[in-house]
Parts: sequence; structure tokens; C-alpha cells
Amino acid sequence: MKRILISLMTIALVSALIGGGIYAYFSDVETSTGNVFTAGTLDLNLDGGNTNVVKFTVSNVKPGDNGGGTWTVANVGTIGGYLDLESISVTEAIGTTTDPELADEGGPDTTQLGNYLLVHMFIDTNNNGSWDAGETDIFGTNAAPAAINTIAGSYALDLSLAASGGTNYVTLLWSVATSTDNRIQGDSVTLNMTFELQQRAAD
Repeated sequence: MKRILISLMTIALVSALIGGGIYAYFSDVETSTGNVFTAGTLDLNLDGGNTNVVKFTVSNVKPGDNGGGTWTVANVGTIGGYLDLESISVTEAIGTTTDPELADEGGPDTTQLGNYLLVHMFIDTNNNGSWDAGETDIFGTNAAPAAINTIAGSYALDLSLAASGGTNYVTLLWSVATSTDNRIQGDSVTLNMTFELQQRAAD
């Protein structure tokens, strides 16, 4: 019995030594931890901020008047993008109706300022507030402005704005022809626009 126990102990010891030898080869361990993926950002600023911008509040408009305004559009995100005019809407109101207006219209006040308020919108590359040869028209042209009530919809500008500070300028010029008569008296037009910055150019 004693010999059997000694034999068993010897076998166990030899097995342990042999088993331990399996782990005696050289080895090394390196790690790859803390791998992080962070999404970039597309962030459009209009005139330096993220709040609604009212560019025009023009009162007492009359034949012969004109003016303009420029929006500064900038990508302050970390990914380059493309600027579009996602939507444009125009609403008109009759407002105050005067006797001269009714006389020129020959009846009810049905003709609105939107027919006679002419606009030209373009990408004002050099930000000088006026259209220069080679600049991209959005609607209307320098030679033939569009009646404001014809421009509703959306416009795929595909204007590239680089990440972290890519900036460009969009200018709108307006005018009322001197040939316009009393029929626009008291009328008003409201222009609403939504600019959009997206990762890819419009399809």
C-alpha cells in the first residue's frame, strides 16, 4: 500500500512538472484599450449665431425704392458640408386700402405688392453687396429681377462650406419700379427662408 501511494505521488509530481512546462515558453502581452469613436458635427451659423435672423424690416416702401441685405453663412462644425435653401415662402397681405389704390385697380383691392417687389438673390462671393460677373444667381438676375411672389420653393445651391470656419455670403437685392402706380399702397409681403447645411450635395 505504501509503495502504491509513493508511486501515485511520484506520478502526480511528474505530471505537475510536465504540465508546468507547457507554460514555460516566452510570452508577451500588449493592450489596445480605450478605443473611442466620436461623431463629427455640422453646425450652420447665420450672421454669426444660431438664432432667427430678420434681415429686412422695411416700411413705407414706394415706387423707385430699392435696397439689399447680405446673410453671412458659416460652417462652424467639424465636417465640411453643402449649403442649400431648404424652403422659401412668401405671404402677402392687402393691408390698408386707399381711394387712390382702388381707383388705379378699377375695383376691389386684389393686386398685391408681391407683383411689383422685384428681387435678385445670389451668392455674393466677394461680400460687396452687389452682383458681379461670374457670381451664382439663386433667383432672378441682375438684368431681370423676379417678382417676389414667384420664388416660393426650395433651391439646391450645393454651396460648399469647409469645416471649422468655411464662410460665404448670400445677398438679396430688392427694388420697386418707378412705373408702379397706386395699386400697391398699404400692401405688404413677408419673406421666410430656411437655410440648410448637409453632409452631401443635394441629389
